[in-house]
Amino acid sequence: MSIYKDETLVVEPHGIEQIPDGERHGRPGGLFGLWFGANAEIATWALGTLSVALYGTSLKGALLGLLIGNLAGCVLLGVLATFGPRKGVPQMVQSRYAFGFYGNMIPAALTYLSGIGWFAINTVFGTYALVTLTHLPYVAALAAMLIVQVVVAVYGYNAIHAFERVMAYALGAAFLILLVMTVPRVNFGVPFNPHAPLAFGGEIAGIILSTALSFSYAAGWMPFASDYSRYLPASTKPKRIWLNVFLGAALPCIVLESMGAAAMTAVHGASADASPADIVLALLGSGILGYIGLIAVTFGTFTANILNIYSGSIGGLVLKDARRAWTSPLVLAVLFGAATALLLSLAKNGGSAFSTAVVAAVSLAVAAAVLVVARFSLRRWQAAILVGALGGILSLGGADPAQTAKLYTNFLLVLSYWVTPWVAVVFVAWLTGGRESPAEQLYRRRPAFSPGLYAWIAGFVASIPFWSQAWYVGPIAKSLPKIGDISYYIGFIVAATVYALLARGRTEVVEPAPSAS
Repeated sequence: MSIYKDETLVVEPHGIEQIPDGERHGRPGGLFGLWFGANAEIATWALGTLSVALYGTSLKGALLGLLIGNLAGCVLLGVLATFGPRKGVPQMVQSRYAFGFYGNMIPAALTYLSGIGWFAINTVFGTYALVTLTHLPYVAALAAMLIVQVVVAVYGYNAIHAFERVMAYALGAAFLILLVMTVPRVNFGVPFNPHAPLAFGGEIAGIILSTALSFSYAAGWMPFASDYSRYLPASTKPKRIWLNVFLGAALPCIVLESMGAAAMTAVHGASADASPADIVLALLGSGILGYIGLIAVTFGTFTANILNIYSGSIGGLVLKDARRAWTSPLVLAVLFGAATALLLSLAKNGGSAFSTAVVAAVSLAVAAAVLVVARFSLRRWQAAILVGALGGILSLGGADPAQTAKLYTNFLLVLSYWVTPWVAVVFVAWLTGGRESPAEQLYRRRPAFSPGLYAWIAGFVASIPFWSQAWYVGPIAKSLPKIGDISYYIGFIVAATVYALLARGRTEVVEPAPSAS
Protein backbone atom coordinates (compact mmCIF):
# COMPACT_ATOMS: atom_id res chain seq x y z
CA MET A 1 0.00 0.00 0.00
CA SER A 2 1.25 3.49 -0.86
CA ILE A 3 2.48 5.60 2.04
CA TYR A 4 2.61 8.84 0.05
CA LYS A 5 0.30 8.94 -2.98
CA ASP A 6 -1.69 12.18 -2.53
CA GLU A 7 -0.93 12.77 1.16
CA THR A 8 -0.06 16.43 1.78
CA LEU A 9 1.26 16.27 5.36
CA VAL A 10 3.62 13.35 4.75
CA VAL A 11 7.23 14.07 3.82
CA GLU A 12 7.77 12.94 0.23
CA PRO A 13 9.83 9.73 0.34
CA HIS A 14 11.03 9.87 -3.26
CA GLY A 15 14.10 11.66 -4.58
CA ILE A 16 15.35 11.30 -8.14
CA GLU A 17 14.23 7.70 -8.71
CA GLN A 18 11.42 6.83 -11.10
CA ILE A 19 7.95 7.27 -9.59
CA PRO A 20 6.24 3.85 -9.51
CA ASP A 21 2.79 3.39 -11.03
CA GLY A 22 1.23 2.94 -7.58
CA GLU A 23 2.30 6.47 -6.59
CA ARG A 24 1.01 8.18 -9.74
CA HIS A 25 -1.81 10.62 -9.05
CA GLY A 26 -3.15 14.07 -9.84
CA ARG A 27 -4.65 15.88 -12.80
CA PRO A 28 -3.02 18.23 -15.31
CA GLY A 29 -5.26 21.07 -14.11
CA GLY A 30 -3.20 21.19 -10.93
CA LEU A 31 -0.24 22.43 -12.96
CA PHE A 32 -2.05 25.67 -13.78
CA GLY A 33 -2.28 26.63 -10.11
CA LEU A 34 1.30 25.59 -9.43
CA TRP A 35 2.87 27.66 -12.20
CA PHE A 36 0.49 30.59 -11.67
CA GLY A 37 1.36 30.72 -7.97
CA ALA A 38 5.07 30.35 -8.62
CA ASN A 39 5.11 33.33 -10.99
CA ALA A 40 2.60 35.60 -9.22
CA GLU A 41 5.41 37.11 -7.19
CA ILE A 42 7.40 40.30 -6.88
CA ALA A 43 10.53 39.14 -8.72
CA THR A 44 8.39 38.67 -11.84
CA TRP A 45 6.99 42.18 -11.43
CA ALA A 46 10.44 43.62 -10.68
CA LEU A 47 11.82 42.08 -13.87
CA GLY A 48 9.46 44.22 -15.90
CA THR A 49 10.71 47.41 -14.26
CA LEU A 50 14.16 46.79 -15.73
CA SER A 51 12.86 47.00 -19.31
CA VAL A 52 12.12 50.70 -18.87
CA ALA A 53 14.45 51.71 -16.04
CA LEU A 54 17.57 49.85 -17.17
CA TYR A 55 17.28 49.66 -20.95
CA GLY A 56 15.39 52.92 -21.47
CA THR A 57 12.82 51.21 -23.67
CA SER A 58 9.58 53.09 -24.35
CA LEU A 59 6.65 51.59 -22.48
CA LYS A 60 5.00 50.34 -25.68
CA GLY A 61 8.28 48.80 -26.82
CA ALA A 62 8.85 47.19 -23.45
CA LEU A 63 5.35 45.68 -23.44
CA LEU A 64 5.95 44.22 -26.90
CA GLY A 65 9.29 42.72 -25.96
CA LEU A 66 7.99 41.25 -22.69
CA LEU A 67 5.03 39.69 -24.51
CA ILE A 68 7.19 38.00 -27.17
CA GLY A 69 9.77 36.72 -24.70
CA ASN A 70 7.19 35.27 -22.33
CA LEU A 71 5.22 33.55 -25.09
CA ALA A 72 8.36 31.90 -26.46
CA GLY A 73 9.64 30.88 -23.04
CA CYS A 74 6.35 29.52 -21.71
CA VAL A 75 5.73 27.50 -24.88
CA LEU A 76 9.01 25.64 -24.26
CA LEU A 77 8.32 25.32 -20.53
CA GLY A 78 5.01 23.60 -21.31
CA VAL A 79 6.68 21.25 -23.77
CA LEU A 80 9.28 20.14 -21.24
CA ALA A 81 6.59 19.56 -18.60
CA THR A 82 4.93 16.99 -20.88
CA PHE A 83 8.01 14.78 -20.51
CA GLY A 84 7.31 14.08 -16.82
CA PRO A 85 4.44 11.57 -16.88
CA ARG A 86 5.92 9.44 -19.66
CA LYS A 87 8.95 8.37 -17.62
CA GLY A 88 8.12 9.56 -14.11
CA VAL A 89 11.55 11.08 -13.49
CA PRO A 90 12.75 14.66 -12.78
CA GLN A 91 13.86 16.94 -15.61
CA MET A 92 17.54 16.71 -14.73
CA VAL A 93 17.43 12.91 -14.77
CA GLN A 94 15.83 12.99 -18.22
CA SER A 95 18.69 15.24 -19.33
CA ARG A 96 21.06 12.26 -18.90
CA TYR A 97 19.79 10.75 -22.15
CA ALA A 98 21.20 13.65 -24.15
CA PHE A 99 24.30 14.42 -22.05
CA GLY A 100 25.38 11.07 -20.64
CA PHE A 101 25.67 10.18 -16.96
CA TYR A 102 28.77 12.27 -16.21
CA GLY A 103 28.24 14.89 -18.91
CA ASN A 104 24.86 15.66 -17.35
CA MET A 105 26.51 16.57 -14.05
CA ILE A 106 27.42 19.99 -15.46
CA PRO A 107 23.84 21.18 -16.19
CA ALA A 108 22.67 19.45 -12.98
CA ALA A 109 25.21 21.44 -10.96
CA LEU A 110 24.11 24.62 -12.70
CA THR A 111 20.50 23.84 -11.76
CA TYR A 112 21.53 23.28 -8.16
CA LEU A 113 23.51 26.53 -7.97
CA SER A 114 20.81 28.50 -9.84
CA GLY A 115 18.23 27.26 -7.35
CA ILE A 116 20.37 28.54 -4.49
CA GLY A 117 21.00 31.88 -6.20
CA TRP A 118 17.41 32.65 -7.24
CA PHE A 119 16.28 31.58 -3.78
CA ALA A 120 18.61 34.21 -2.32
CA ILE A 121 17.35 36.98 -4.66
CA ASN A 122 13.70 36.32 -3.91
CA THR A 123 14.38 36.01 -0.19
CA VAL A 124 16.03 39.45 -0.13
CA PHE A 125 12.93 40.96 -1.77
CA GLY A 126 10.54 39.16 0.56
CA THR A 127 12.52 39.81 3.71
CA TYR A 128 12.75 43.51 3.00
CA ALA A 129 8.96 43.60 2.51
CA LEU A 130 8.47 41.75 5.80
CA VAL A 131 10.81 44.20 7.57
CA THR A 132 8.84 47.13 6.16
CA LEU A 133 5.59 45.47 7.20
CA THR A 134 6.52 44.36 10.73
CA HIS A 135 9.60 46.48 11.60
CA LEU A 136 11.44 43.30 12.63
CA PRO A 137 15.24 43.31 12.48
CA TYR A 138 16.47 42.05 9.09
CA VAL A 139 18.00 38.85 10.51
CA ALA A 140 14.81 37.96 12.45
CA ALA A 141 12.63 38.55 9.38
CA LEU A 142 15.05 36.50 7.27
CA ALA A 143 14.87 33.59 9.74
CA ALA A 144 11.06 33.62 9.59
CA MET A 145 11.15 33.62 5.78
CA LEU A 146 13.60 30.74 5.66
CA ILE A 147 11.65 28.53 8.05
CA VAL A 148 8.39 28.73 6.08
CA GLN A 149 10.02 28.16 2.71
CA VAL A 150 12.24 25.27 3.77
CA VAL A 151 9.45 23.46 5.65
CA VAL A 152 7.14 23.40 2.61
CA ALA A 153 10.00 22.26 0.35
CA VAL A 154 10.96 19.53 2.82
CA TYR A 155 7.42 18.11 2.74
CA GLY A 156 7.80 18.01 -1.02
CA TYR A 157 5.73 17.46 -4.12
CA ASN A 158 2.17 17.25 -2.74
CA ALA A 159 2.64 20.03 -0.18
CA ILE A 160 4.09 22.29 -2.88
CA HIS A 161 1.16 21.67 -5.22
CA ALA A 162 -1.34 22.37 -2.43
CA PHE A 163 0.46 25.52 -1.26
CA GLU A 164 0.78 26.93 -4.78
CA ARG A 165 -2.88 26.21 -5.54
CA VAL A 166 -4.07 28.21 -2.54
CA MET A 167 -1.60 31.04 -3.06
CA ALA A 168 -2.55 31.39 -6.73
CA TYR A 169 -5.96 32.75 -5.67
CA ALA A 170 -4.62 34.97 -2.89
CA LEU A 171 -1.76 36.47 -4.88
CA GLY A 172 -3.93 36.88 -7.96
CA ALA A 173 -6.32 39.01 -5.92
CA ALA A 174 -3.52 41.05 -4.33
CA PHE A 175 -1.83 41.84 -7.62
CA LEU A 176 -5.20 42.69 -9.15
CA ILE A 177 -5.41 45.49 -6.58
CA LEU A 178 -1.95 46.65 -7.63
CA LEU A 179 -3.04 46.54 -11.28
CA VAL A 180 -6.13 48.65 -10.60
CA MET A 181 -4.02 51.24 -8.77
CA THR A 182 -1.31 51.28 -11.44
CA VAL A 183 -3.26 51.60 -14.70
CA PRO A 184 -4.84 55.06 -14.11
CA ARG A 185 -1.39 56.53 -13.40
CA VAL A 186 0.45 54.98 -16.35
CA ASN A 187 1.90 57.22 -19.03
CA PHE A 188 1.64 55.05 -22.14
CA GLY A 189 3.34 57.70 -24.22
CA VAL A 190 6.70 57.54 -22.42
CA PRO A 191 9.37 57.53 -25.17
CA PHE A 192 12.76 55.86 -25.30
CA ASN A 193 15.11 57.19 -22.61
CA PRO A 194 18.68 57.57 -23.96
CA HIS A 195 19.96 58.36 -20.45
CA ALA A 196 19.06 54.96 -18.95
CA PRO A 197 22.06 52.92 -17.68
CA LEU A 198 22.01 50.37 -20.57
CA ALA A 199 20.33 52.40 -23.29
CA PHE A 200 23.30 52.29 -25.66
CA GLY A 201 21.47 50.38 -28.43
CA GLY A 202 18.40 52.54 -28.95
CA GLU A 203 14.73 51.59 -28.96
CA ILE A 204 15.02 48.47 -31.15
CA ALA A 205 17.79 47.10 -28.97
CA GLY A 206 15.67 47.89 -25.92
CA ILE A 207 12.80 45.81 -27.31
CA ILE A 208 15.15 42.91 -28.08
CA LEU A 209 16.72 43.17 -24.62
CA SER A 210 13.26 43.20 -23.04
CA THR A 211 12.43 40.07 -25.03
CA ALA A 212 15.63 38.40 -23.87
CA LEU A 213 15.00 39.44 -20.26
CA SER A 214 11.52 37.90 -20.12
CA PHE A 215 12.59 34.83 -22.08
CA SER A 216 15.54 34.23 -19.74
CA TYR A 217 13.21 34.41 -16.73
CA ALA A 218 10.89 31.77 -18.21
CA ALA A 219 13.91 29.73 -19.27
CA GLY A 220 15.10 29.70 -15.68
CA TRP A 221 12.15 27.42 -14.85
CA MET A 222 12.83 24.97 -17.67
CA PRO A 223 15.30 22.68 -15.83
CA PHE A 224 12.50 22.25 -13.23
CA ALA A 225 9.61 21.56 -15.64
CA SER A 226 9.10 17.80 -15.28
CA ASP A 227 9.75 17.84 -11.53
CA TYR A 228 6.14 18.90 -10.95
CA SER A 229 4.44 16.65 -13.51
CA ARG A 230 6.31 13.38 -12.95
CA TYR A 231 3.70 11.99 -10.53
CA LEU A 232 0.89 12.32 -13.08
CA PRO A 233 -0.36 9.03 -14.57
CA ALA A 234 1.53 7.97 -17.69
CA SER A 235 -1.74 8.08 -19.66
CA THR A 236 -2.21 11.83 -19.05
CA LYS A 237 -2.68 13.66 -22.34
CA PRO A 238 0.38 15.84 -23.19
CA LYS A 239 -1.82 18.56 -24.72
CA ARG A 240 -3.60 19.11 -21.41
CA ILE A 241 -0.29 19.29 -19.55
CA TRP A 242 1.13 21.78 -22.04
CA LEU A 243 -1.93 24.02 -21.98
CA ASN A 244 -2.10 24.21 -18.19
CA VAL A 245 1.62 24.88 -17.78
CA PHE A 246 1.66 27.43 -20.60
CA LEU A 247 -1.33 29.39 -19.32
CA GLY A 248 -0.31 29.05 -15.68
CA ALA A 249 3.11 30.54 -16.35
CA ALA A 250 2.37 32.95 -19.21
CA LEU A 251 -0.57 34.79 -17.62
CA PRO A 252 1.16 36.01 -14.45
CA CYS A 253 4.48 36.61 -16.22
CA ILE A 254 2.99 38.73 -18.99
CA VAL A 255 0.66 40.69 -16.71
CA LEU A 256 3.08 41.26 -13.82
CA GLU A 257 6.11 42.10 -15.95
CA SER A 258 3.97 44.52 -17.95
CA MET A 259 2.74 46.04 -14.68
CA GLY A 260 6.34 46.45 -13.55
CA ALA A 261 7.28 48.26 -16.74
CA ALA A 262 4.19 50.46 -16.47
CA ALA A 263 4.91 51.24 -12.82
CA MET A 264 8.16 52.95 -13.81
CA THR A 265 6.10 55.52 -15.72
CA ALA A 266 3.56 55.86 -12.89
CA VAL A 267 5.97 56.57 -10.03
CA HIS A 268 7.78 59.90 -10.19
CA GLY A 269 11.55 59.56 -9.94
CA ALA A 270 11.54 55.72 -10.04
CA SER A 271 14.83 54.20 -11.17
CA ALA A 272 16.54 50.84 -11.56
CA ASP A 273 17.94 51.27 -8.05
CA ALA A 274 14.53 51.42 -6.36
CA SER A 275 13.53 48.31 -4.41
CA PRO A 276 10.25 46.57 -5.37
CA ALA A 277 8.76 47.21 -1.93
CA ASP A 278 9.47 50.94 -2.24
CA ILE A 279 7.76 51.15 -5.64
CA VAL A 280 4.75 49.16 -4.37
CA LEU A 281 4.36 51.58 -1.46
CA ALA A 282 4.68 54.53 -3.82
CA LEU A 283 1.80 53.13 -5.88
CA LEU A 284 -0.44 51.96 -3.04
CA GLY A 285 0.46 54.37 -0.25
CA SER A 286 1.16 53.50 3.38
CA GLY A 287 -2.42 52.58 4.31
CA ILE A 288 -4.30 49.29 4.09
CA LEU A 289 -3.59 48.88 0.37
CA GLY A 290 0.12 49.33 1.02
CA TYR A 291 -0.03 46.60 3.65
CA ILE A 292 -1.78 44.28 1.20
CA GLY A 293 0.94 44.98 -1.35
CA LEU A 294 3.71 44.17 1.13
CA ILE A 295 1.94 40.98 2.18
CA ALA A 296 1.75 39.98 -1.50
CA VAL A 297 5.48 40.62 -1.87
CA THR A 298 6.19 38.46 1.18
CA PHE A 299 3.97 35.53 0.23
CA GLY A 300 5.00 35.75 -3.41
CA THR A 301 8.51 35.06 -2.23
CA PHE A 302 7.32 31.77 -0.73
CA THR A 303 5.64 30.57 -3.92
CA ALA A 304 8.71 31.03 -6.11
CA ASN A 305 11.26 29.92 -3.57
CA ILE A 306 9.81 26.59 -2.59
CA LEU A 307 10.28 25.58 -6.23
CA ASN A 308 13.84 26.93 -6.21
CA ILE A 309 14.63 24.89 -3.10
CA TYR A 310 12.88 21.72 -4.27
CA SER A 311 14.27 21.60 -7.80
CA GLY A 312 17.63 22.96 -6.71
CA SER A 313 17.89 20.00 -4.33
CA ILE A 314 16.87 17.62 -7.14
CA GLY A 315 19.71 19.03 -9.25
CA GLY A 316 22.09 18.43 -6.37
CA LEU A 317 21.00 14.80 -5.98
CA VAL A 318 21.57 14.16 -9.69
CA LEU A 319 25.26 14.93 -9.11
CA LYS A 320 25.69 11.87 -6.90
CA ASP A 321 27.64 8.94 -8.33
CA ALA A 322 26.43 5.71 -6.69
CA ARG A 323 30.02 4.39 -6.60
CA ARG A 324 30.86 7.03 -3.96
CA ALA A 325 34.11 7.88 -5.74
CA TRP A 326 35.97 11.14 -5.18
CA THR A 327 37.16 11.82 -8.74
CA SER A 328 34.06 13.29 -10.40
CA PRO A 329 33.00 15.33 -7.30
CA LEU A 330 36.46 16.90 -7.04
CA VAL A 331 36.59 17.66 -10.76
CA LEU A 332 33.14 19.28 -10.59
CA ALA A 333 34.05 21.27 -7.50
CA VAL A 334 37.21 22.65 -9.10
CA LEU A 335 35.38 23.40 -12.35
CA PHE A 336 32.60 25.37 -10.68
CA GLY A 337 34.93 27.11 -8.26
CA ALA A 338 37.01 28.34 -11.19
CA ALA A 339 33.90 29.35 -13.18
CA THR A 340 32.62 31.36 -10.22
CA ALA A 341 35.93 33.21 -9.96
CA LEU A 342 35.66 34.03 -13.67
CA LEU A 343 32.08 35.29 -13.37
CA LEU A 344 32.91 37.46 -10.38
CA SER A 345 35.80 38.97 -12.30
CA LEU A 346 33.28 40.04 -14.95
CA ALA A 347 31.61 42.18 -12.30
CA LYS A 348 34.49 44.64 -12.59
CA ASN A 349 33.23 45.47 -16.06
CA GLY A 350 29.84 46.28 -14.54
CA GLY A 351 31.17 48.56 -11.83
CA SER A 352 31.00 45.99 -9.01
CA ALA A 353 34.64 45.20 -8.34
CA PHE A 354 35.33 42.52 -5.73
CA SER A 355 38.47 42.12 -3.68
CA THR A 356 40.64 39.07 -4.20
CA ALA A 357 39.59 37.78 -0.78
CA VAL A 358 35.88 37.98 -1.64
CA VAL A 359 36.37 36.25 -5.00
CA ALA A 360 38.38 33.48 -3.32
CA ALA A 361 35.88 33.02 -0.49
CA VAL A 362 32.83 32.84 -2.76
CA SER A 363 34.58 30.53 -5.23
CA LEU A 364 35.60 28.16 -2.43
CA ALA A 365 32.05 28.24 -1.04
CA VAL A 366 30.62 27.27 -4.45
CA ALA A 367 33.18 24.49 -4.82
CA ALA A 368 32.33 23.17 -1.34
CA ALA A 369 28.58 23.31 -2.06
CA VAL A 370 29.06 21.22 -5.20
CA LEU A 371 31.43 18.79 -3.49
CA VAL A 372 29.00 18.04 -0.64
CA VAL A 373 26.08 16.96 -2.84
CA ALA A 374 28.28 15.19 -5.39
CA ARG A 375 30.26 13.13 -2.89
CA PHE A 376 27.93 12.37 0.03
CA SER A 377 24.61 10.53 0.05
CA LEU A 378 21.79 12.90 0.96
CA ARG A 379 18.06 12.31 1.12
CA ARG A 380 15.87 14.71 -0.83
CA TRP A 381 14.69 16.51 2.30
CA GLN A 382 18.28 16.87 3.51
CA ALA A 383 19.31 18.38 0.18
CA ALA A 384 16.36 20.79 0.42
CA ILE A 385 17.55 21.99 3.82
CA LEU A 386 21.07 22.43 2.40
CA VAL A 387 19.80 24.57 -0.51
CA GLY A 388 17.74 26.69 1.88
CA ALA A 389 20.66 27.14 4.26
CA LEU A 390 23.09 28.16 1.51
CA GLY A 391 20.57 30.56 -0.01
CA GLY A 392 19.88 31.99 3.44
CA ILE A 393 23.58 32.68 3.95
CA LEU A 394 23.67 34.58 0.66
CA SER A 395 20.58 36.52 1.75
CA LEU A 396 22.39 37.83 4.81
CA GLY A 397 23.96 40.39 2.50
CA GLY A 398 20.53 41.88 1.79
CA ALA A 399 20.51 44.72 4.33
CA ASP A 400 20.69 46.94 1.22
CA PRO A 401 18.07 45.09 -0.85
CA ALA A 402 18.36 47.15 -4.01
CA GLN A 403 22.13 46.72 -4.35
CA THR A 404 22.14 43.09 -3.22
CA ALA A 405 19.36 42.09 -5.59
CA LYS A 406 21.06 43.92 -8.47
CA LEU A 407 24.36 42.18 -7.73
CA TYR A 408 22.80 38.72 -7.55
CA THR A 409 20.62 39.38 -10.60
CA ASN A 410 23.63 40.35 -12.73
CA PHE A 411 25.42 37.19 -11.61
CA LEU A 412 22.46 34.96 -12.35
CA LEU A 413 21.61 36.53 -15.70
CA VAL A 414 25.12 35.62 -16.81
CA LEU A 415 24.57 32.16 -15.36
CA SER A 416 21.24 31.81 -17.23
CA TYR A 417 22.93 31.81 -20.62
CA TRP A 418 23.49 28.06 -20.25
CA VAL A 419 19.77 27.23 -20.18
CA THR A 420 18.73 27.90 -23.78
CA PRO A 421 21.29 25.63 -25.48
CA TRP A 422 20.47 23.00 -22.84
CA VAL A 423 16.76 23.25 -23.71
CA ALA A 424 17.58 22.89 -27.41
CA VAL A 425 19.58 19.73 -26.79
CA VAL A 426 16.99 18.15 -24.50
CA PHE A 427 14.15 19.02 -26.86
CA VAL A 428 15.82 17.59 -29.98
CA ALA A 429 16.99 14.52 -28.03
CA TRP A 430 13.41 13.86 -26.93
CA LEU A 431 12.20 14.00 -30.53
CA THR A 432 15.01 11.78 -31.86
CA GLY A 433 14.92 8.84 -29.47
CA GLY A 434 14.56 10.15 -25.93
CA ARG A 435 10.85 9.35 -25.75
CA GLU A 436 11.39 5.66 -26.50
CA SER A 437 14.51 5.18 -24.38
CA PRO A 438 13.70 3.15 -21.22
CA ALA A 439 13.77 5.09 -17.96
CA GLU A 440 16.06 2.46 -16.43
CA GLN A 441 18.83 3.54 -18.82
CA LEU A 442 18.89 6.98 -17.20
CA TYR A 443 20.36 5.51 -14.00
CA ARG A 444 23.28 3.73 -15.69
CA ARG A 445 26.77 5.20 -15.91
CA ARG A 446 27.08 4.43 -19.60
CA PRO A 447 27.29 6.32 -21.80
CA ALA A 448 29.39 8.61 -19.64
CA PHE A 449 29.33 11.44 -22.19
CA SER A 450 26.79 11.79 -25.00
CA PRO A 451 26.52 14.12 -28.00
CA GLY A 452 24.35 16.56 -26.08
CA LEU A 453 27.28 17.72 -23.98
CA TYR A 454 29.29 18.72 -27.04
CA ALA A 455 26.27 20.31 -28.73
CA TRP A 456 25.52 22.27 -25.55
CA ILE A 457 29.13 23.51 -25.34
CA ALA A 458 29.01 24.53 -29.01
CA GLY A 459 25.75 26.44 -28.54
CA PHE A 460 26.96 28.13 -25.37
CA VAL A 461 30.30 29.20 -26.90
CA ALA A 462 28.62 30.42 -30.09
CA SER A 463 26.32 32.66 -28.03
CA ILE A 464 29.10 34.44 -26.08
CA PRO A 465 29.91 37.09 -28.74
CA PHE A 466 26.24 38.13 -28.69
CA TRP A 467 25.90 38.59 -24.91
CA SER A 468 24.73 42.02 -23.81
CA GLN A 469 24.61 42.21 -20.05
CA ALA A 470 25.69 44.59 -17.29
CA TRP A 471 28.80 42.54 -16.53
CA TYR A 472 29.81 41.58 -20.05
CA VAL A 473 29.06 42.73 -23.60
CA GLY A 474 30.31 40.41 -26.35
CA PRO A 475 32.26 41.72 -29.35
CA ILE A 476 29.40 41.34 -31.82
CA ALA A 477 26.86 42.91 -29.44
CA LYS A 478 29.32 45.74 -28.79
CA SER A 479 29.95 46.44 -32.46
CA LEU A 480 26.25 46.14 -33.36
CA PRO A 481 24.44 47.59 -30.32
CA LYS A 482 21.15 47.95 -32.14
CA ILE A 483 20.69 44.16 -32.34
CA GLY A 484 20.37 43.95 -28.54
CA ASP A 485 20.94 40.52 -26.95
CA ILE A 486 20.18 37.74 -29.43
CA SER A 487 22.50 35.25 -27.73
CA TYR A 488 19.62 33.04 -26.53
CA TYR A 489 18.46 32.41 -30.08
CA ILE A 490 21.98 31.84 -31.42
CA GLY A 491 22.68 29.35 -28.63
CA PHE A 492 19.42 27.49 -29.24
CA ILE A 493 19.88 27.18 -33.02
CA VAL A 494 23.53 26.13 -32.84
CA ALA A 495 23.00 23.59 -30.06
CA ALA A 496 19.96 22.04 -31.77
CA THR A 497 21.75 21.80 -35.10
CA VAL A 498 24.96 20.32 -33.68
CA TYR A 499 23.06 17.75 -31.62
CA ALA A 500 20.96 16.66 -34.60
CA LEU A 501 24.16 16.11 -36.60
CA LEU A 502 26.11 14.33 -33.86
CA ALA A 503 23.26 12.09 -32.69
CA ARG A 504 22.54 10.51 -36.08
CA GLY A 505 22.96 6.77 -35.86
CA ARG A 506 23.33 6.87 -32.09
CA THR A 507 23.23 3.48 -30.34
CA GLU A 508 22.59 2.94 -26.66
CA VAL A 509 25.09 1.29 -24.35
CA VAL A 510 23.46 -1.14 -21.95
CA GLU A 511 24.86 -2.11 -18.55
CA PRO A 512 23.34 -3.22 -15.25
CA ALA A 513 21.66 -0.30 -13.50
CA PRO A 514 22.96 0.80 -10.07
CA SER A 515 20.73 2.07 -7.29
CA ALA A 516 19.07 5.42 -8.10
CA SER A 517 19.55 6.76 -4.60
